Amino acid sequence: MTDSNVLEIGTEVSAKYRGAFCEATIKAVKKLIKIRISWDKPLSGSATLTQDNVRGVLKVQNTIEGKKDGVWCPGTVLKITDASTYTVVFDDGDERTLGRNSVCPQGAKHFKEEWTLDHLPLTNPENFGTPVILDTKKKKKKKKKKKKKK
Repeated sequence: MTDSNVLEIGTEVSAKYRGAFCEATIKAVKKLIKIRISWDKPLSGSATLTQDNVRGVLKVQNTIEGKKDGVWCPGTVLKITDASTYTVVFDDGDERTLGRNSVCPQGAKHFKEEWTLDHLPLTNPENFGTPVILDTKKKKKKKKKKKKKK
């Protein structure tokens, strides 16, 4: 993950609002990247550092240097997480500050803007096929019991 993976101001996104994802635009970003690093020998263990405390190319499995007790030490990147907070403005004007897991970039539209439901065959009943009629009377099948011969 690099700076290009952090969403930029002005990006159109889908943001979670009251349980549903709605269209919004990013107004402000408070950037925070967390890097999980496994220390190389002679050190052992792992730590989670912010982007300010590492240097090198941030990519999973890359060897970078991280600051441990004020000293730069080699380590391997295990995981990179975008913990940034995003202030978004929804189409109706509401503003919310959300975490990265509640914001996702909008993809391509799956329909043409000028199309409406009036252009689809749903409003013209003549285009429908024969309707499905459910049989409301349930027919009960009688089970015949077989008698055993002795």
